[in-house]
Amino acid sequence: MKRIAVLGMPNTGKSTFFNRFTGAKASIANWPGMTVDLMVASLNLDDAEVKVVDLPGIYDLQGFSQDEAVVQKFLATTPVNLVIIVINATQIDHQLSLALQVKHLGLPAVLLLNMADEAPKFGVKIEAEVIASHLAMPVVLLSAKYGHGYQMAVGTITQVLQQQQTPAVCLGELGDRQLPQPELEAQIDRVLQRAVQLPQRPPQTLTNRLDRVLLHPLWGLPLFFAAMYLMFQAVYSLGTPLQDGLGYGLEWVRRVALEPALTPLPAFVKGFLIGGLYDGVGAVVAFVPIILVFFMAMAIIEDSGYLARSAFLMDAFMERLGLDGRSFVMALMGFGCNVPAIMGTRVMRSPGLRMLSMLVIPFSLCSARLNVFLFITTALFSPGSPPWCYSVYIW
Repeated sequence: MKRIAVLGMPNTGKSTFFNRFTGAKASIANWPGMTVDLMVASLNLDDAEVKVVDLPGIYDLQGFSQDEAVVQKFLATTPVNLVIIVINATQIDHQLSLALQVKHLGLPAVLLLNMADEAPKFGVKIEAEVIASHLAMPVVLLSAKYGHGYQMAVGTITQVLQQQQTPAVCLGELGDRQLPQPELEAQIDRVLQRAVQLPQRPPQTLTNRLDRVLLHPLWGLPLFFAAMYLMFQAVYSLGTPLQDGLGYGLEWVRRVALEPALTPLPAFVKGFLIGGLYDGVGAVVAFVPIILVFFMAMAIIEDSGYLARSAFLMDAFMERLGLDGRSFVMALMGFGCNVPAIMGTRVMRSPGLRMLSMLVIPFSLCSARLNVFLFITTALFSPGSPPWCYSVYIW
């Protein structure tokens, strides 16, 4: 079975292409010799089964982070028939180095310039044929999000695999195969001069203007916390009426349908079915509206890119706690629900950061435990002393 590795920098649409390419039928697999899980999927290309591995997003094959070490070890110990390199076409001047490093390793590769539909908006013009001749590998302009150029990319990948006559072999240690930095920079300059036209001044887009405000060192954080406050207020303002309506509907079904239907049954059985089973399930279901609205709000914030910016804003502060900006994002998600927040810690760069983040997240007051704290404060404190309620959560 032939094996394809998908390689790229973070936030280049690599996983978007991987999901479209594999039909989103990937599974999590612990690769032999690796300490992290990799996304693996199998598919048929030209009546041949191919295994596709989605590698962690990295910035450099010569780096020292855990993600970069994982990719280095994978390429050194695992035979691959093809490397699909996904880079952001709007940032080609910063990301072309990864393609040159793969070329220097001698691996068969296909370069996908993703977000090609966005490049003209930033004043970036790319001649794919010229880049292909310089890199000695096929280059395809692509929009993995909208599917533009996708069929051409699949056709190119299939053609390259068909042309291979020799089986894939392990590279061994990559240390002696690394491209020296001065030579790498010189090759990047040559390719950019001949194949890429970049704007002399970055265009002033709405995103740039918003970033100057939202990422400001002084009022960036206050604006972020204000936005989070408004989001949570909106979640509860929309979710609470839905929760009340669902609770009323469940009570109506119990009163009108269940209790009359179960009247002939013994009291013990009736109490178990209504008071135990139905009311127990109903208590859990009652949280669904709030959780659903919360996830919709978080999806909007994440797709807008504000969560990534919050990680950047909080990175310096979280570093003092032994964490990083990603930990803050996961802890923030924990206020909605701890379970998906803990599941999201797989994006952390090291096992130590991942474990520490998982231990910190349960201190976030999720919507389910909020009712428990309200019950405890109601039992311990009188209505006339609301400030003391906060001591329970702090404790």
